[in-house]
Order: sequence, then structure tokens, then C-alpha cells
Amino acid sequence: MILQHCVFQTDQATSCFVKVSNLYVTDQATFCFVKVSNLYVVSSTQINANVTMVFSFLHKLVNELEEESIRDNFVIVYELLDELLDFGYPQTTDSKILQEYITQEGHKLEVAPRPPMAVTNAVSWRSEGIKYRKNEVFLDVIEGVNLLANSSGNVLRSEIVGSIKMRVYLSGMPELRLGLNDKVLFESTGRGKSKSVELEDVKFHQCVRLSR
Repeated sequence: MILQHCVFQTDQATSCFVKVSNLYVTDQATFCFVKVSNLYVVSSTQINANVTMVFSFLHKLVNELEEESIRDNFVIVYELLDELLDFGYPQTTDSKILQEYITQEGHKLEVAPRPPMAVTNAVSWRSEGIKYRKNEVFLDVIEGVNLLANSSGNVLRSEIVGSIKMRVYLSGMPELRLGLNDKVLFESTGRGKSKSVELEDVKFHQCVRLSR
């Protein structure tokens, strides 16, 4: 639920009320919330739920949220929540699949004769029949540096956090074979070889097949 003002009232004589940062615990329920602009996005549970999963879902659910946008698109918000959650559990979070269910043009509730192709297709993140007049691929390398130094100027910790984002304008369902520099070394533990780049905590999109 999305609220502008969150007020939790409990009877001190019959209920225990605990506040821990973005978590409110009472005898009846537990409330997890995140604040976005002047709005609060709240999730409530009456069981011993995985609070890490709840907060991860709330943070990924909204990035920029305004009260006026909710009022103008409240029907779409209800439809999104209905598809995102099933009895309180995250169900469909892939944006490509959600686009097959929900569109901006119409708000009619129609029963489809069969599920959308994105749901039954082996490749859910890419629709079939895509065509471009010119086949192009763009790679964007985004890097950031985190540095921690003491008062003497000595470096205590340093790391480079980066990502490689690809914009693909290719027709059909092609397969791309990409390779990293031979000096790049994937090691989660231990020291890398000399003159090599050590990558830790590397995550790939689901379309990447490392076995090939």
C-alpha cells in the first residue's frame, strides 16, 4: 500500500510497540516501509517473513514517485501490484513480461485466450519478430571509484565499481559472442596473477551464457 501519511496507533495496555528504523513491530503485525519523496511505501505482514526480501522488493518497486502520478495512473498502479504480487509473494517482476499484460492505451479487463508470448517463450526478456533497419550494438562502460583514506592520507581501502551496459538494435534472435581481454581474471577469492585485472562479485544478465 502507498500512503502519504503513516500513523500507527496501539493500545499500550494491550499491545507492544517496537520501532526499529524503517520497521514497526506490534503484536498484530509488522510494518516495513521506505520513504520516496513525500510518500511512504508500506508492506505489512502478520507472519515471520523474510524482511530482507520485503525491503529489496520495496526499494526496487519505486525509484521516483510523486503523489500526482499515482492519482493520474491509479488504475495502472493497481494492475501492476496485482501482477507483481500473488498472495503477498513477488511473482512477475520482469518489465518485459509486465508490458505484455499492461499497456498504457487501454484499461479493459479482458480474458486472453492464451498467455502472452513473453511468458511462454524461452526468452522472456526479448519479444519475437523484432526488426531494425540497421543492425547496431552499443557498449557503455560506467565506472565509479570508492576510496577510504585516513587523516595521514594513507589509503585504507579502494575499489572500482563498474558496469557494462549494452544497447542492442539487432533484428530477430541473434547470438552474440563477446570476450573480455585475456588479462582479465575472474577470482572470487585469492590473489590474482601479476598484470591482471581481478574482478569480484561479477553479475551477468540472464541472457548471458557463460558455458560457451
